[in-house]
Amino acid sequence: MLDFPADQAAGLRGLAPPTGPHLVAMVSHGDDQTELPLLWRLCSALVSLGYAVTVLDATKRESEANPGLSQHLEYNFRHKEEEQDAPGWSVIPSALGIQNLSAETTLPVQRLQRLAPISSPNGVVILYAKAEWLALLLVDSGVTPLLAVSSVKNSLLTSYLALKRLLLNARLAPTILNMMGERQSSATANPANVTSHLSDCARNFLGYEVNALNIDLCADETRLDAAMRRLSTHLLETAIPLSFPRSRGAYQARTQPADRFARAF
Repeated sequence: MLDFPADQAAGLRGLAPPTGPHLVAMVSHGDDQTELPLLWRLCSALVSLGYAVTVLDATKRESEANPGLSQHLEYNFRHKEEEQDAPGWSVIPSALGIQNLSAETTLPVQRLQRLAPISSPNGVVILYAKAEWLALLLVDSGVTPLLAVSSVKNSLLTSYLALKRLLLNARLAPTILNMMGERQSSATANPANVTSHLSDCARNFLGYEVNALNIDLCADETRLDAAMRRLSTHLLETAIPLSFPRSRGAYQARTQPADRFARAF
């Protein structure tokens, strides 16, 4: 195999981002009423930024009638570029595929490489899955999975368990999003209180300081769309390329876990 020459431009080549699709992640922790509308808004925001988006929905199981990621991986289907390659988004059922990919004994970077042909070139792949699967696939990757906290009953418990798995099993610090402005009922709690309790639990039991972002669902569409674009940009900052980096050093630079838990968003 050819080695890159050790000249004055070697450092700059290592800093150049690899071409190809990039991956971001979103945690599924049982709050579909909050997570799915947020996921669609995230897709819309990324499309507005000019990206073609592929959602790997690991909450949906593939079947013969509704094939998805497992069939892509088995038969090595590749994304077919359209003439214009216009930005848009597609959703692929992925429960079996992600579960099988997580069980493989290869390195995480090699498993993620297998997802590259599914997306359009220079597109964005959103992996929507349970925290335990994200922890297996994205360990030490530097991704900041989106973790939404709402007023829905049990959101505190499920979001804390997801946070714990990501921190302890994968050394990933998620982007925690406080979903403000929801309509409340007797079965729900104030989302600000839920986030505050989550922060207390994380500090007391995990030694982790939660720095949540806020999204006001009652804001007008213009402000809400602007907030979602900012969130999308934030997630893209830690997105990982679904292709092998040109040098080992470049990959190691992206996957250093040091001081991840102390990061403020």
